[in-house]
Amino acid sequence: MHPGQLVERYKFWDIAPLWAAERLDNELVIARALARGIVKDGLRFQSVDASWMKPARSLSGYPYVGYAADPAKPPVLLRAEALEHLLAVVRQAAVPSREILRQEFVLREDFRAWIKATRQMLPGFWFGDDERGD
Repeated sequence: MHPGQLVERYKFWDIAPLWAAERLDNELVIARALARGIVKDGLRFQSVDASWMKPARSLSGYPYVGYAADPAKPPVLLRAEALEHLLAVVRQAAVPSREILRQEFVLREDFRAWIKATRQMLPGFWFGDDERGD
């Protein structure tokens, strides 16, 4: 088992280079695919883990918005700046920014659900051969 397969969540800019190396693709291409997944396909990246929130202080410092590309799923909390940037990447072909998307992360099960829904192959950096069907 690869150590990365034990990780429960990855940040946006951890996934892009890992998946790009595995697919022999450019990480900006992967970053754009992730952005499209978030904005259009219901990939559930978030800025704040709701299970770690403390009501008095957790959301201080940034404006946050609830967002759900798929109305059948509960919304995630994203920093407003991150959502605006993701929308610009998808709608206006902006270059994905490491600085703006540095905090956003996805849980393993949310990523798996998106991969299955979009009929892609689970990446080996995060999922074992037994899960991938290899």
